[in-house]
Amino acid sequence: MRPRGPWIVAGLLFVVLMVLASRYGFHRDEFYFIEGGRHPDWAQPDNPILIPLLATAWHDLVGGNLIAFRILPALAGAGTILIAAATARQLGGTDRQQTITALVTALSSFPMAIGHLFSISTFDLLLTSAVIMLLIRALRTPDRLPGWLWLGVITGIALEVKVLPALVLACCLAGLLLLGPRAPLARPGPWIAAGIALLLAAPNLIWQAVHGFPMREIAANIAAGGSASSADRIMIIPMHLLLIGPLLSVLAIAGLVATFVVPRLRDHRWVALAYLLLLIIIVITGGKPYYQAGLFPVALALGVIAVSGWLLRVVWRRIVAIALLVVVSVPTAAFSLPVAPVGSTVFEIAAAVNPDSAETVGWDDFTETAVRVAARIPAADRADAIVLASNYGEAGSLARARRLDLSTPAGPAGALPPIYSGHNAFGAWGPPPAAVRTAVVIGEFDQAELDRWFSRCEPVEEFASPPGVDNEEDGAPFRLCTGMLRPWPELWPEVRRLG
Repeated sequence: MRPRGPWIVAGLLFVVLMVLASRYGFHRDEFYFIEGGRHPDWAQPDNPILIPLLATAWHDLVGGNLIAFRILPALAGAGTILIAAATARQLGGTDRQQTITALVTALSSFPMAIGHLFSISTFDLLLTSAVIMLLIRALRTPDRLPGWLWLGVITGIALEVKVLPALVLACCLAGLLLLGPRAPLARPGPWIAAGIALLLAAPNLIWQAVHGFPMREIAANIAAGGSASSADRIMIIPMHLLLIGPLLSVLAIAGLVATFVVPRLRDHRWVALAYLLLLIIIVITGGKPYYQAGLFPVALALGVIAVSGWLLRVVWRRIVAIALLVVVSVPTAAFSLPVAPVGSTVFEIAAAVNPDSAETVGWDDFTETAVRVAARIPAADRADAIVLASNYGEAGSLARARRLDLSTPAGPAGALPPIYSGHNAFGAWGPPPAAVRTAVVIGEFDQAELDRWFSRCEPVEEFASPPGVDNEEDGAPFRLCTGMLRPWPELWPEVRRLG
């Protein structure tokens, strides 16, 4: 019988995430995914298509309600906790160790932070953690084909969420080849699993190949600091530890080291090597610190198995460990979950650590500004006008507001002209009709570009995020541009960009 502890911990995390589900607002990426699912394709330039399709379907099913929209990510966050406990079980952990693993995973920063958002990272963490757990299970019973079949299926689904699991598994394979156990790799199971995964991932891989692998350009942009969550290479290691938590990162490191020290864990040395290899690759390529997150649960599970016996054997050690966990968990929760008042000191600190929190604030005011500027378009020109946004967050937020005809103090968002952008997948959904002569142009466009496109661009407003909120939209200019100098189909390649 499986222990109840992990289920209780997962349930508590789900409740907390749902209580806070309506805090702040939609995230810029959520707007993008909701719109992306309305343009079905085999893939998109910056990600596979599965999450956009799921986001659109779920958003429409729940009528656009933010709290209901966040049910699926909260379930994914809770599911990650159960996967962590199952990983501890596959590593030989006792019922108590499985429950402790669930608890420390739930109290680490990253599952809290992304369990609040309908993001690719939320489902990637769940699925990559599941892939690692299934790999450990399959290696324990290499002759049992069903274990490998499940590994192949879940890996294939994970690769339709994000391509990162392929890199994680490549590091795992390197760890197994160098440190063992190697014998299971000579059996049919791993190759069948690889074939299933490749088959399920084929739509995204083929689309990327046909379109020249645009994801490479996006990765280069991330490495150059083009994303709000990009980090300098020198900061990737400390920031990835901060995502686990200041105290819990020590536990994770202890678990990885323990695979070389504790005899019962030596068969899992490949996990430690895979962790190190992945971290090195992320630093070299300039990836994001959270790319390591799929290995957090297994590292924590190893740590719990390695040190829990020593900690719990003596009463004073147990008391100190619990006290430290409580003391550290309070600020971790405050900085990871949307609990601080917008613009407060705690909010600013949290946004510095987790920039995504700032990207969920201010969108209603942004829509109101767009409606107010669009109202200045002369009546005779409104039929042939558009909104041109500089990035997918701006475009996605306005597209959703326009579709739902949301009300603002300046008027209904349904009065907005059609929304376009050249950013990432939005670029493939254009260009605007050739008859369009007027545009509300939003965001950071180069003035020289606008001079090549329009005969006149008049600055109208500059968007200001709420006080204490530093996000991508703060300071975004709103212009009213008229007199197209070139037809849209001709200039659209100049508007499109990846990043």
